[in-house]
Amino acid sequence: MSPEILPIRSDSPLYAGALRLRHEVFVVEQAVPADIEVDELDEGAQHYVVLEGGEVVATMRIVPYEDALKVGRVAVRKDRRGAGLGRRLLEEAIRIAAAQGARALVLNAQVAAAPFYRKLGFVEEGPIFDEAGIPHTRMVRVMG
Repeated sequence: MSPEILPIRSDSPLYAGALRLRHEVFVVEQAVPADIEVDELDEGAQHYVVLEGGEVVATMRIVPYEDALKVGRVAVRKDRRGAGLGRRLLEEAIRIAAAQGARALVLNAQVAAAPFYRKLGFVEEGPIFDEAGIPHTRMVRVMG
């Protein structure tokens, strides 16, 4: 049986596990400054986690963005990468966007991850830009 994706809010006890995982992936592995990894959007975001053995092994957040939804902070624990957890999270984001009638799903993808998002129907839009010292590209998946 595959792990369940659980929606949580920033006041959930599981949120601490999501933040630990994000710190491990973004701050420790990718050298994103800790003071920008958690931002003003976190408190009002809808967070999602994948649990295995009671531990958060993958996470993402979704925030309103104009007439769309924006996916961010997608992180999968290093030892669970390649198991399809990131794909499952993004499929859940697509389902949520469709259910809420969003025009599109938007995200800022690390350039190295763009092929992963392309497979899920996202298309690059605009120039490559620097975010936290990592090249990113804005990607959009139009719904409908």
